[in-house]
Amino acid sequence: MTRTEAQTRAHRIDADLARAGWSSARRNLLEEVLLRTGEQEGEYDGRSFADYVLLNAAGNPIAIVEAKRSSRDELAGKRQAAEYADAIRTRFGIDPFVYLTNGREIQFWDRDRYPPRPVAGFHTPEDLERLLHQRRYAQPLGTVAIEPRIAGRDYQAEAIRRVAEGIEAARRRFLLVMATGTGKTRTTIALVDLLLRAKRVQRVLLLADRRELVRQAMMEFKTRLPNESLARIEGGEAPTARIHFATYPSMMQVYERLSVGHYDLIIADESHRSIYQRYKALLDHFDALVLGLTATPTDYIDHNTFQLFACDDGVPTYLYSYEQAVAAGNLVNYRVLNAQTQFQIQGIQGEALPEPLKQMALDQGVDLEELDFEGSDLEKSIVNQGTNDAIVREFMVRCRRDAQGLPHKTIVFAVSHAHAKRLYESFNRLYPELQSQGLAEIIDSYIERADALLDDFKFKSMPRVAISVNMLDTGVDVPALQNLVFAKPVFSRVKFWQMLGRGTRLHTDPATGERKRDFLIIDHWKNFAYFQLNPEGETERPSEPLPVRLFRLRLERWLLEHAQQRPTDVTVARLQAMLGALPRQSVDVRPHVETLDRLAQQWPFPESAPIEHLSHALAPLLRLVPGQAIDELQWRIWCERAAMAHVLGRAEELARLQQRIQDALLRLADDIPEVRTHAQARAFALSPGFWQHLDPPRLDELQDRFAPLMRFRVREGGQPIEINLPDRIAQRSWIIYGPTGEGAFADRYREQVEAFVRRLADEHPALARLKRGEALSDDEFDQIAATLNQADLFVTTDTLRQAFDAPQASLVELLRHILCEDARLPDREARVQAAFDAFLAAHPGLRANQLAFLRAVKAAVLRHGRVTRAALSQAPLVNVGHVEALFAPRDIDELLALAERLADRAA
Repeated sequence: MTRTEAQTRAHRIDADLARAGWSSARRNLLEEVLLRTGEQEGEYDGRSFADYVLLNAAGNPIAIVEAKRSSRDELAGKRQAAEYADAIRTRFGIDPFVYLTNGREIQFWDRDRYPPRPVAGFHTPEDLERLLHQRRYAQPLGTVAIEPRIAGRDYQAEAIRRVAEGIEAARRRFLLVMATGTGKTRTTIALVDLLLRAKRVQRVLLLADRRELVRQAMMEFKTRLPNESLARIEGGEAPTARIHFATYPSMMQVYERLSVGHYDLIIADESHRSIYQRYKALLDHFDALVLGLTATPTDYIDHNTFQLFACDDGVPTYLYSYEQAVAAGNLVNYRVLNAQTQFQIQGIQGEALPEPLKQMALDQGVDLEELDFEGSDLEKSIVNQGTNDAIVREFMVRCRRDAQGLPHKTIVFAVSHAHAKRLYESFNRLYPELQSQGLAEIIDSYIERADALLDDFKFKSMPRVAISVNMLDTGVDVPALQNLVFAKPVFSRVKFWQMLGRGTRLHTDPATGERKRDFLIIDHWKNFAYFQLNPEGETERPSEPLPVRLFRLRLERWLLEHAQQRPTDVTVARLQAMLGALPRQSVDVRPHVETLDRLAQQWPFPESAPIEHLSHALAPLLRLVPGQAIDELQWRIWCERAAMAHVLGRAEELARLQQRIQDALLRLADDIPEVRTHAQARAFALSPGFWQHLDPPRLDELQDRFAPLMRFRVREGGQPIEINLPDRIAQRSWIIYGPTGEGAFADRYREQVEAFVRRLADEHPALARLKRGEALSDDEFDQIAATLNQADLFVTTDTLRQAFDAPQASLVELLRHILCEDARLPDREARVQAAFDAFLAAHPGLRANQLAFLRAVKAAVLRHGRVTRAALSQAPLVNVGHVEALFAPRDIDELLALAERLADRAA
């Protein structure tokens, strides 16, 4: 139904304005305001009427609304609205905000700063006053210094400048991809601080996917910005504060009660696939700058997520990868020990066990014929405490230890809470003297006061070992971590990298002053080998949300009823009720409101065009309906499928669904009063008679009666066989090249490399010159690198750094150390970093592109020792930018002088 402009205003726009706080009763809204817009060509007399004028607290115009009928494009009145805005600016000295709407879509136009953009609704009077304040008093972001005490690293400054320069260029969405441990939170805090001081934002929301990450972020903000008001959104409440913190689910409970302009900046942590699939409605509702943060490597970020943050080309606003961070000395690398037990490798087959173990199994009451399991079944179908004992013993023998001989901080990733408990019991039984000091604790969502335990783990000496399930997999910041134990298989590449990232942060032991060089991963499930063979990990198949599936099932049932010429009102009523529950203020639902009104009054005939629209355009919106219970939705889907299977005569499918339905009824808790009320109907549904005389109305009644009770269903998982047979580590291998390389123990590898390089020096002229202390050209270094990497040992700078425990050493330093007895491995990284930090401090106004070029120069100095003037205009530096376009001649001279000083001291 197409509405006229007057009808559109009466039915939609007036209500939307009133909802946002604008009405004639409040004396902040005028309709049909006569404006003199100046003489125009033709017969136009320069007199026209603005549809709505919104007034500020002083009674002056602050915004205008140009309305069109619903069938017209909302942008059709853009030129007309601009003339009205010019007339108001001439008379009142204020450039009003402009809304363009046809009742279905609303475009908001802040003419001084941005092009028109879609919004989910009208801003409140307070929102517009705040935006006007920002417009008047905002400072150019390039003139506001980044606070180095918050984010003092060069790459952090570059990330901030990238976003700031994007804001100045009228962009509103940004994505930072920064490896875990590189300071995403501190970078974010420094950006927020910059925008607050520049009067660019006043209200900020930070979203994270877990409560612990929200708590951790809030603590960081409180430490770095102690004078800002902070509050956490929980339990459906949004307290007053400048900076809000919330989990995504908590925000879903309150966001519709907040105006579209409530926030100026939204920070979405861990912005990957789940944000687009489940929580996109949050970012669509608020008209705010949006900053996405993730440590997920760009190869594993979904294309839809890139689009969500306006990175349509798949290139984030800023990228700082794990490899870059390790190379620059801002993160530490890892070493991996693969360690599998005999049962993990061979499985547990009763008849194949040695006689003593057979007897042990029989003594424990286990039938040998029941023991027929693969190694992958451990902690799923079978539990063997001896395997957990072997895992704990291996950790205690191989782990990184401190000066006291105690394990450094460690996370053990367990399969389940029950598995975590068994590992904890292994620590208790095998190392009681250390457990009496609190060596290992379970920290997961099943443990009361888990937050307090986590704080102890982070800030106190004990516990040293946190045995966790999911809670510590992502986002938890414990720089002192030096051991990770993968006691479970991981199939998600994103999750795997997040878990690995727990150990990458830099740390210096305050007691000894010893710096963390790298960290140890003990991998009991060959996760690294799995991702070498399956680089993408487990393929994620997009699942259809349950509300969407239920709507399409009912739509299919309605078509079936029509085809069999026995349509019922029940199915139509259910479809209309589902559509009626859609949140009409959602930016995704607004364009379909008139269609929804029409469907609520008159359901269409089953013709192809309306059915396709219902299935493809409207069905996906059902995911936006708030407060839908998964148990109830699943029950209704089973009942709908059973009704269709009955009508179509699919006996086998109906039998399977009958089993599911009856199993769900059997699992309803008997001690719940609501369940007892329906005891007779429940007993009848469990009887053969109910199913022998089945018809769709009977299934419909069953569906509606028990759907609200499904939340009382008791879940029962199959209990694994439990046994306690001694197990031992049967296979070990170091992976010193990273997840895709060859493997060997480090000591043995180092001996092989030393012998190989010394032997090669007698044959390779460049290596012989290096041994004599002569300077080499870049080409000669490249020749040496290529020769080393072709051998069976695959020698590279990274593998040499791992073998010699020198993560900051250059290739020339490592080779000289091998070839020359008196050549030590100096710690150049700290000296080079300090010199560049001093250069940055002396040039505080550097732009993002300049910072990027400086980081490339620093990397070149670390690799080659010397950077010439010619090298500044050659690859790889020219790939970052042209030095003459980025720096003044004097600054180039200073930069070359800095590089020369560093080279002289390295010689």
